[in-house]
Amino acid sequence: MKNETPHQEELQPQMTITTLQARIQELETEIADLTLLHETTVEHGTTLENELIDLVATLTTVARELEVGRFDVQSLRWLIDRQDELGELGRVFQTMGNEVIARDRRLRMLRVIIPAGVALSAEKDFNRLLETILIEAQKLSHADGGMLYLLTSNKTLQAMIGRNETLGIAQGGTSGVAIDFYERLLYDSDGNPNHQDVIAHAALTNQRVNVVDTYTSTEFEFAAMHAFDREWAYRTQSLITIPLCSERDEVIGVLQLINATDPESGKVIPFAVDDVVETLILLTSAALSSYLREEQLRSEINRLQIQIDPQRMAQQVTEITETDFFQDLQARAKQMRRQKRK
Repeated sequence: MKNETPHQEELQPQMTITTLQARIQELETEIADLTLLHETTVEHGTTLENELIDLVATLTTVARELEVGRFDVQSLRWLIDRQDELGELGRVFQTMGNEVIARDRRLRMLRVIIPAGVALSAEKDFNRLLETILIEAQKLSHADGGMLYLLTSNKTLQAMIGRNETLGIAQGGTSGVAIDFYERLLYDSDGNPNHQDVIAHAALTNQRVNVVDTYTSTEFEFAAMHAFDREWAYRTQSLITIPLCSERDEVIGVLQLINATDPESGKVIPFAVDDVVETLILLTSAALSSYLREEQLRSEINRLQIQIDPQRMAQQVTEITETDFFQDLQARAKQMRRQKRK
């Protein structure tokens, strides 16, 4: 065995200390890595936990909305856009929601539109027809108020019926109360189209107008409406103005609905027109157009009868005087007159 030199004996303890220090540093690095891994795991775990909580809350909300026939796909948008299993779950809920909404729309069509259509087509009283049109439109759109105008031969829109549930107003129709709303002019005194008036604009353009808030809208003039609000301590916020057309797509009137309300909260919201309301508008236009067409036909028939009757009477007189019986009577009358003269 070799004898170690004094220099080698001095190096061994030094190398041992250096090795231990290096090992300690390695262990400290490993501990730091483990600590970072633990913190990262906890952080990811917390994030995943929060995502799962949000997921459960979102799906619970969607399920409750589906129970009452309401579904907003935007509430699932953050989930649908994911490309993992959670995103797939969100897309499944989206499909279910669309199917439920489609089913409810069909059921609503059967329960609401068909009876309304039957009522409109069967109504023969003009005032009651106008009233039915407005009431059914208010029901479907949850509108607090509304007005119905008809186009006159003078190119104006005459108010026929007005209603407001909050204010207890019922004018025209079968109410027995005369309507005191002024007629709307389609053109001013210079013949220019009156596009500042939202009702006239809808009739002139044959376009529906949906206003979210009359107090912030700058497209139309609502001074008269706001004066009404001040007088009645009311606030006309949302409104939708709908032209009613004949089968030839000619405007025959305008329906305006005021202040759509949320059935649950009672708050005024913007009008949202769905397939059911669209169908009611078509039925309303058809019923009104049919009634006006029948009235026009009756007027034409009466006018023709007045013109024809005198001609027919003259023809009948001629036919009677040319009969053998009348000729015989006439001959006898002449003979009797001669005998009297003798």
